[in-house]
Amino acid sequence: MEITIEDVKWPNVIWDDEGEREDGLHLGQVIKSLMESSGLGYKGKGFTDMEVTAEIGLLWERVLSKVMAEKYAMRPPQVQVDGIWMSLDGIGPDPLGEVPLVVEEYKAAWKSTRQSPVDNFYYMCQVKSYCLALGTNVAVMRIFHVMGDYRGSGPIYRVARLTFTDWELEQNWKMILREKERMGL
Repeated sequence: MEITIEDVKWPNVIWDDEGEREDGLHLGQVIKSLMESSGLGYKGKGFTDMEVTAEIGLLWERVLSKVMAEKYAMRPPQVQVDGIWMSLDGIGPDPLGEVPLVVEEYKAAWKSTRQSPVDNFYYMCQVKSYCLALGTNVAVMRIFHVMGDYRGSGPIYRVARLTFTDWELEQNWKMILREKERMGL
């Protein structure tokens, strides 16, 4: 028998097939710019191929978008607020019945379960912006922690329900708009 094994560049099959994005400024660009300008950007520690991690995140998002559409939430069309496009993973009725509509956000994470989603600046800017855009204060995050607690637990799936105040949503959006202006857009 002969075997040849080599590490090759990920083919980006999911990313290339993600679908049409509206032309213009997208929320992710603004948040990444904000993180870079404030020193919160990626420091280059850990993974060397961020495209692969992004692809796995997109895979999780696409699978859950399809599965959850059958049970809880549908994937809406992209929405634009103040010239910024947003691509929500899902919207649906509140499982607890407390509000009419919730934002559903799906994440594949390599961070430990010891870190709360509220400690992730990107996640919070994103879901607060989505809530503001939809006029709801509640987001449900379905997070697949690939490495679990990093103590041998194996993968862990967690669901976080976040209820924001109007003030929190407004302050977040003001920050996003200031960064958009700083970017010259």
